[in-house]
Amino acid sequence: MAKPETTRAGTKGSRQSQATPTSQPELEGKLSAEQDAGERTHERLVFVPWVDIYETETGLVVVADLPGVSPEGLEVTLEKRVLSIYGRVEEDTPEGYSQAYREYEVGDFERQFTLSGDFDINGIEANMKDGVLHLAIPRAPEAAAKRIEVRSVS
Repeated sequence: MAKPETTRAGTKGSRQSQATPTSQPELEGKLSAEQDAGERTHERLVFVPWVDIYETETGLVVVADLPGVSPEGLEVTLEKRVLSIYGRVEEDTPEGYSQAYREYEVGDFERQFTLSGDFDINGIEANMKDGVLHLAIPRAPEAAAKRIEVRSVS
């Protein structure tokens, strides 16, 4: 479920966070969005989903792999140009069974992007099929040119 990545030692691991260490002098005078608003804490694993973003003539198309997430467990928001995707995975252990062994971890998915440009938040379309989210985010229409009449004041 997690995006595999190759570490510096050449071994494979699961990618659960995109955070990179930063030295203190680089942080002086700068506040990231997470530091400004506080960091969300999680009660279980959270994975970074694989996402493809395409630019079209009319806007953006976002395709995110969210295996195990149902449309009811999905939260997508666009606020102050920040697109947030959060998907909750419900564990599906059959009733009457108890787990003896598992080769994968169950966790939620979370990803955020800062979009450049203005987009029409009322025109966003979201579809989900087989654990794949498709978002169509149209650009906001450009303001039409308007002639402004100037009157003389006596």
